[in-house]
Amino acid sequence: MNALFIFQRWTRRRFILTQSTFYLYFLLASLYCCCCCNAFLMTPSALTSPTTTTTSSSSVELLVTRRNYIKKAEPTTSHDSSPPSSSCSSYNNNNNNSNNHNNMTRRKAFSEMTAAATLLSFSTAISPASGMTTTGQASQSFVCNQTPTSTLEDIYIGKGEWLPKNLNPRSQASSNANANASMMERSILPPNFATYATRFLICYDEGFQNWWKEVECKYSLLSPREQRNNLGKSFGSLARSIQLSLEGYILDGINSGGGSVGNNVTTLIQQRYENLLMKFVECYAIPESTKGGRVQSNARSRGEDAMRQLGLLFATLPKEYQPIRGLKEITTAAAAAAAADDNWKDKKSFSKETWMENFTQDFSQLLPYQYTSNYDTQLDCYVIQPTLSLYEIGVNDEFGQNAIATAFGPLSCLPLQRQNPNISPNIYLLLGINGALACALTHSLVIPFDVVKTRMQTDPEGYSNILEGTMSIAKSEGMQGFTLGAEATIAGYFWYGLSVYPSYSFFKWYIGHSLLSPAFATSHADGIALVAGAIAAVIASVGLTPLEACRIRTVAEPQVYRDIGLAGTMKVMAEENEAVGWKALYAGLPSLMIRQVIFGSVKFLAFERACEAFFITWPFLKDTMVTALGVTLISGALSGALSSVVSQPADSVLTYVAKNKRGDDDESLGILSIVSMMIEREGAGSLFRGLGSRCIWASAIISGQFLLYDIFRTALGINSDDLSQFFQFAIGQQS
Repeated sequence: MNALFIFQRWTRRRFILTQSTFYLYFLLASLYCCCCCNAFLMTPSALTSPTTTTTSSSSVELLVTRRNYIKKAEPTTSHDSSPPSSSCSSYNNNNNNSNNHNNMTRRKAFSEMTAAATLLSFSTAISPASGMTTTGQASQSFVCNQTPTSTLEDIYIGKGEWLPKNLNPRSQASSNANANASMMERSILPPNFATYATRFLICYDEGFQNWWKEVECKYSLLSPREQRNNLGKSFGSLARSIQLSLEGYILDGINSGGGSVGNNVTTLIQQRYENLLMKFVECYAIPESTKGGRVQSNARSRGEDAMRQLGLLFATLPKEYQPIRGLKEITTAAAAAAAADDNWKDKKSFSKETWMENFTQDFSQLLPYQYTSNYDTQLDCYVIQPTLSLYEIGVNDEFGQNAIATAFGPLSCLPLQRQNPNISPNIYLLLGINGALACALTHSLVIPFDVVKTRMQTDPEGYSNILEGTMSIAKSEGMQGFTLGAEATIAGYFWYGLSVYPSYSFFKWYIGHSLLSPAFATSHADGIALVAGAIAAVIASVGLTPLEACRIRTVAEPQVYRDIGLAGTMKVMAEENEAVGWKALYAGLPSLMIRQVIFGSVKFLAFERACEAFFITWPFLKDTMVTALGVTLISGALSGALSSVVSQPADSVLTYVAKNKRGDDDESLGILSIVSMMIEREGAGSLFRGLGSRCIWASAIISGQFLLYDIFRTALGINSDDLSQFFQFAIGQQS
């Protein structure tokens, strides 16, 4: 049993602790990376510590063991079954033993802190328990981490497929945001039929049933309101896929002449519904029938009640479409099953009010035994009795998207979709090229702002504000002064975009789908985005640091470095101290990495949440590319400004290091020492010097980055829709 689900109630009471330890690990891991780089560059002896490798290996081994525990859901060793406190205690004992070594380094210290934070974070979220499910009740037949025996690709009614948008014409026609409720209402397959058919398939088809249980597990750690919204959205999307698939079956028969010549369209549609009813009866109402040599489980063995449910389902059709002959054949069997419903054996306990409340909240429930389909001689069609209001109301904001509210649940305008799980390396390469072009172009446009910002940080007495700094540079150096460091800027941020965008996409997917359970990943989506952004920023910082150092030197001292170019500047900085050599180019790596980790992670998270807020509040903004790109532009500006505020102290430290750290400095100062020195010499305000210009700078470049990135992705056919797959099935075709 998956330990991330069995302690759900405990998690709800201690949600703040779990989330806090998750973010604590993220922050300590960031500091660990920076201090490792600082130790590598400035204290070479730290690299030869005999205990560092052992400690890192043991912590990694411990994490791998715990990850295996999550996947296998059973204690394979005594260590796995121990409480979280004992795990941490055992590790602390190893810590105490390692303290006997006299040459403890910063790298080792932060390594142990990171490992401890890792154990604390995951131990509080993986406490093993037995015999309890996500609701705290006795264990049921389905466990969230079990591999289902049937999936959506393996259903009884037909062959399920996940197809890309360009290979799925039905989904492509309905996947646009402007697909409104009126289009779904005009379908020859009514919305109430689609939503009740979805409930029926969830109850009687193991493929749909297992998928729905996985969805419930996925959202089990969310708040009740978020659970309801996400379950409703998933149900509505599945109902839309079912509506499109069943409608395709009806239309295929009409287009292929599925009736005698001279029959009108209504008669052909009715004949196709007759065939569809027989398909449902064959698959779900005859216990002895098999599919591919397999006998269905208990979901299919309730054949008699399935007859009654199918009678109710096809009674929701308009009079002219109802398969009268087929409905008459199953009426007797449906009547016999009216008193034998497994879920409603105690007839005296039935309460319509209680049932209706449960029915609207649980999309896997069907109509109870009191409801039957009977032939009405006056209307000359089958109706549901007692009378049930089969309302169909179009709404624009149901669960954040266009939908139809029906008596049996929502029907979305968008079919069920997922991200392609097998994205090729070529896609990531294209994402990197898109990011490289977007970052290089936008940063080249704001180089003048960057020059003014850097001058304000390196010479605060001569440049007190943006306007005065701009006028001073224009007067003393002319327009050429605003292009200082352009070569290093373009090269540095070309690499930045090339590495950070595909890295963020990959690690966000990998962490959420491979390292964590679906429920934990869903409830900690913000944390995963922060960690993925931080990892991407660390990768980007490795190539950006020397180029950024050259840019700052060129802007701060143009008379020395302007004429020798980027290559010359790098050569001069590398030769300033022979003992340090090329490592001098990475003197600002710790502070730049902290700045980029904070800036990058907040940038991606803030952008995504801002876009979601805009589209949920005003769904019509998705209708056209112009309005969608407008949302991208505004969200990018907001995320850039927010990222600048939270990362400004690190940016000030980076500038201070690049300006003052020379080859003749024998003493290696850490980040905290530099911060303390800046505050002591220039006051706490020095950490936020140039914040105004940097906010303008960041808002401009980040909005431009995301705008160009979306434009390039759309042009190359690798936007979110192009990388998505839509679900559909073909009736009668089985794998």
